[in-house]
Amino acid sequence: MSLEQLELDPYYLAKIFTQPIIPGKSMPVAAQQIEVPKVKYLGENQKNIALFIQNENEAYLNDELFNLLTNILNACKLSMQDVSLINASHYPQLGFAGWQSAVKIEKAIVFGTASGPLGLTDAPLYQIVTANSTTLLLSDELQLIGADKILKAKLWAGLKQLLGI
Repeated sequence: MSLEQLELDPYYLAKIFTQPIIPGKSMPVAAQQIEVPKVKYLGENQKNIALFIQNENEAYLNDELFNLLTNILNACKLSMQDVSLINASHYPQLGFAGWQSAVKIEKAIVFGTASGPLGLTDAPLYQIVTANSTTLLLSDELQLIGADKILKAKLWAGLKQLLGI
């Protein structure tokens, strides 16, 4: 029987040749890329400061809370052009590392329950923490802060430390 007449089953060939036939020539396996969704946020993020909120009922904030937020930003000598206001409830699949690849973030302020979906539940409130080379300040919800002067003072102390005011 000549070799030209020999027929081998592809299954057995695959078992025999587990290594590349030509040494040093192997096909690289493409790494799976996790596609990060295009994130919508309010503001222009010129200073790479992210403000995370959790609001299932509205796109971002109602007028009263938005006015409170702009007053806080004005006190810090910031505006909506400097920050990105992100509603984390619109992207429940993203952890904090996903947010960092979707939006350029150097500093972040996380209001209220937004810390849960981001995976930052163990961090203390009103203290500066660092996660993946990003400086963070976790605080209570804006609605609670607006009604409580003690929480406003705690937030202000944390913001001064975070932003170097």
